[in-house]
Amino acid sequence: MTTPEPAAQAVGAMLRTARLRRMMLPEQPAEHLGVPTQAVIDMEDGHRSITVAELTALIRLYRCGQDRQPLWGLLIHAAAQARTARDDEPGHARRLDACVRQARRVRWLSTALLPAPLQTPGYARAVDEHSTYRSGAPVPPAACPVYVLDVHVIRRGSGTPRLMAEQVEHLLRLMERGADIRIVGEDHPIPQLPGHLVEMELPAGRIMAQQDGQGVDYHRSGALFAHIDAALAVTDHYSSYEALRQAAAFHLALVEAGPAQTSWQTSTEGTIADVR
Repeated sequence: MTTPEPAAQAVGAMLRTARLRRMMLPEQPAEHLGVPTQAVIDMEDGHRSITVAELTALIRLYRCGQDRQPLWGLLIHAAAQARTARDDEPGHARRLDACVRQARRVRWLSTALLPAPLQTPGYARAVDEHSTYRSGAPVPPAACPVYVLDVHVIRRGSGTPRLMAEQVEHLLRLMERGADIRIVGEDHPIPQLPGHLVEMELPAGRIMAQQDGQGVDYHRSGALFAHIDAALAVTDHYSSYEALRQAAAFHLALVEAGPAQTSWQTSTEGTIADVR
């Protein structure tokens, strides 16, 4: 069996999340569509094509009419067997989150800004992004994600030190609760990417989503995944926690000293580097 196109897998994962939010079993949409239950499961896995009529019926059943246009657009990409499918309609970050929640493995790579799941509401407003949607019945993620961040992500925002101090403290609390956050230092540079790269292992195979401020592109798995592997090979929990602790101390020092200070200074070694 050939690997389904990224758009087909993404639409299926989004529909499964929508069904779970309504606390429905697969039998209910199957009866609604007049198809076998396995057909709905295959549809959600990305193994079965979905018609416009079926998609329209499911959107009504799950009461997610706000996603009608973007899901139709992704469905057209899947029907055309497009290698890249773009979702640039309002709510694209929420739909990406719905897709991520059905993955068996999730790995984020961010080199400029923090990915949405790690952002506090204040940070999201400051960088003009939207916090991840969380209304409806809770749907636990299928896999514990790994976040690989360039060290410059946590050094940003020297002009807003109080906000960054709160954000980095939030990351430290997340790590203390078990979140797998890796900070890659300057001695192991990774390609500077626009937006965030998300690797998802869905039931039918791996796909990649690249999110920027205007939308999300869904691709087949690509060579960039090797950079995630390389980054994970040179990081660990302890060095990443220390990098966050130093970043928190730096931003707190800026709060006290004022925004005129523009250098990066570690709290333990006293080394200085430019803040980017």
